[in-house]
Parts: sequence; structure tokens; C-alpha cells
Amino acid sequence: MLRRSYLVGVLALTVFYYFFFGAGPTPSEYVEDLEWWRPWGTVMHWPALMGLAKMARAGFPQAWVPIALGWLPPLAVAAVGWRVLRSALGRAALVFLTFLMLAFVYYGMRAEQVWRFFEWRFLAVAASFSAIVVLFLFAASLVDETLRRSRALALLVSLAAIAGIFLLSTEVTGTNSEMQFNISPWPIVTLFGFLLAGATIAALHAAAGAAVFIRARRPGASGLALALTAAALVGGVCSAFIFAAWPARAFVASLALAIAAIRIARSEPAPEAAARAGLVRLATGAVLLVAILGSAQVGALLQRHARDVTALVVLEALESYKKDNGTYPDSLDALVPKYLAAVPRPEIGLIRDEDDRFSYSNYGDSYALEFASVLWVQCQYSPPYEFAAADPNEDAEDEAEASEAPGGGVETPDVAAPPSAPTEDDLALKATLAKHGLNGSWSCPKEPPKLW
Repeated sequence: MLRRSYLVGVLALTVFYYFFFGAGPTPSEYVEDLEWWRPWGTVMHWPALMGLAKMARAGFPQAWVPIALGWLPPLAVAAVGWRVLRSALGRAALVFLTFLMLAFVYYGMRAEQVWRFFEWRFLAVAASFSAIVVLFLFAASLVDETLRRSRALALLVSLAAIAGIFLLSTEVTGTNSEMQFNISPWPIVTLFGFLLAGATIAALHAAAGAAVFIRARRPGASGLALALTAAALVGGVCSAFIFAAWPARAFVASLALAIAAIRIARSEPAPEAAARAGLVRLATGAVLLVAILGSAQVGALLQRHARDVTALVVLEALESYKKDNGTYPDSLDALVPKYLAAVPRPEIGLIRDEDDRFSYSNYGDSYALEFASVLWVQCQYSPPYEFAAADPNEDAEDEAEASEAPGGGVETPDVAAPPSAPTEDDLALKATLAKHGLNGSWSCPKEPPKLW
């Protein structure tokens, strides 16, 4: 009862922080006209606290004073709650609410414009990202705690988590202007939540679990050295699937080594119990990493199929229409039924909805065919623009004007960066288009980006 009451109190404090530090009304708004979900921004508008508000707006290092004052209560509450709450689920909820309060303080004082821009979505973004990070942080402990109660329940929860990762990784595109299925115009959940924070935490779980398992099976100094070496190797290998830069990989390997040392020091004294805990942590990290990276690859496959197969049918129909009519159609519906039986839709994800369609814009001698893909990518194809033949008299007049101008005849230097060398994927895509008589180009990437 005490633990539940404590969590309820922390939740009430979080709600208070939302309204107290939130983005309040603008000068053109009246407080009584605000919707219920709009925060009041008391700390930034209450005369007694205007001094702290000015320090926050002045920038760092002055801003650290009001931010630290705002952070102190939730951090103190979290420290006490960590001792009061014993279960992994209770501690995860405590950390989640603490993360939210810290975000409310910082964004309310230093990034009020971000909060105001998102409106109610700011709470959804902050809560979603915090929940994802916390769940990944506590994943091994939650799995272990569930396994002790029921293996069937642990399997069911694990499958639900994998399904959630897969659906979010293959369904969220972030390009719907109405944002019916998105919480933010930026890739907070899929890119930063899964591919950055989630994959990194999963790699650290796997590395620490391997170290604890090896240490439990092989005692002594040699076992400790082998366990720490394994942690660094597992962390480094896993990070290679996440980061492209070597400094980031080295950082993950070093962090894995440090976390493994802490886990070994705090592991169960009984070898069998320690080995079991290490194996659970290793398996949890490995499954999460495969789920995250595998789902991203499935999303990339869906993108390539929509671009290289489905869209190709539409592109050929557009060129056939222009060949017969001398111009491109005003809409894709004009291609039906002579050139297409029906306008196909790009299949992004498993759930079909009205947003899974091509967007078409006619530019006269050119056009843009687009579709919303995963990982916040908007794929666009455009053929080469056909410029009208230039009038030689106009060219002569332009040259004369250029020679009469100050510094006439001086050619403007080309400061554009040289184009990067095409990759094998670029060349293969160009060859596929050329095979179908198309010489335009796509602007969407071929695979999910490696971070940093």
C-alpha cells in the first residue's frame, strides 16, 4: 500500500510540474480561454518567480540555477523512491515519471518555443521517448521478474514487445501533415528511441550479461579478465551495427566494459543464480537488438519494393502518356484505364490506410512522384527537366550587360561542393531505371542510416 501511494504521489507531482513549468499563454491569449490540456506556465509568469525566469532566459551558466532548483525535488523523490520501491516495474515507473519532470523543467525554462510549437504533442513526445528509454533500461530486470512468476507470461510480454517494435519501425513515416499516426514531426520514437537509445542499451545489456555469465562459470582472476574482455568485444561488435563512426563504437565498448564491471560486482553470490541472471540479460539484449535492427531492415525492404517495383509501373505509365500526348498528365487518375488498370499504392508496413498513396505534382516538362517511407524519409522521383531552346539574341544581350557591369566579364566562381562518388547501390538503381527507359533519379536513401 505504501509503495502504491508513493507512486501516486510522484504522479501527482509530475502533473503539477507539467502545469507549473509548462509553456503558458501568449500575450494575445487569455488564461480562461486555454484548453484543459494547455499548461499554465506559472513559473515563467508568476511575479514572485520572474527573477528565476529571467535567469533561465539569459542562457547558461545562469540558467543552471533555476534548472537545478527545478530538478532537485524530482531527483530527491526518485532517490527516496528507489529505496521504497523494490520491484523492477515500480522502479521503472519511478524513473519514467522522473524523466518527465526533468524534461518539463528544461523545456519549460529553456525551450518554451518547442513546447508551444508541439502543444499537446509535446507531452506525447516526451512521454513516449521517456517510456521507450526506461523500458529498454529495465528490460532485463522486467524479463527476469516476469520469468520468476510465469514463463508463459514472460514469453507473451516479450512477443508483444517485439511486435510493438516491428509495427512502429515499419508503420511510422512522419510525413503525414495531419499527423494522424505520428506524435511529432521529427523521428523521436523510431530513430532516436529505437535505433539510437534502444539499440545502444540493448548492446550494453548483451555485453553485461555475457560478462556476468562468464564470470559465474569461471571464477578467479582469469575468469574476471575473460568476462571483461568478452563485454568489450560484445559491446564493440554490437555497436558496429548501430554506429558508422569508430569513436562512437569505442565509446560503446568502453561503456560496456564499465557496466559489466559494475554488474559483476553486484551479481548474485551463488554461481548458478548469477549465471542465470547473466544469461537472461544477454538474451534480452540480443533479442531487443535483433528486433530493432531487423525491423529497420524490413522497413528498408518495403521501401525498396515500393521504389523499385511499385513506383516503376507508375513511372513507365507517365512516360507512355507523355509519348502519346506530348505532356505529362495533370493527375495520376488520367493514367486509368488506358495506361494503368488502377493507380497502385506503395506498400509501407503491414497496415493499409489512406496515406499509403503516391503524391504527384506536374511541372509541365517535368514532375515529382513521391511516397512516404519509414525512418522519416520522403522518396521522390523526378525526370530531367527539359529546358526550352535559348534565344541567341538574349544570350548576346546578357553577355553585353555582364561586360558593362562593375567587374564585367569576371566569371563568378563556382563554390558548390563537388558531387560525391556514386555507390554500388546508386549505380544499380540507375541501371534499373535505364533498363525501363528512365533517366531520372530518386532522392530517398536505399537503407536506414547508420547513426553518428
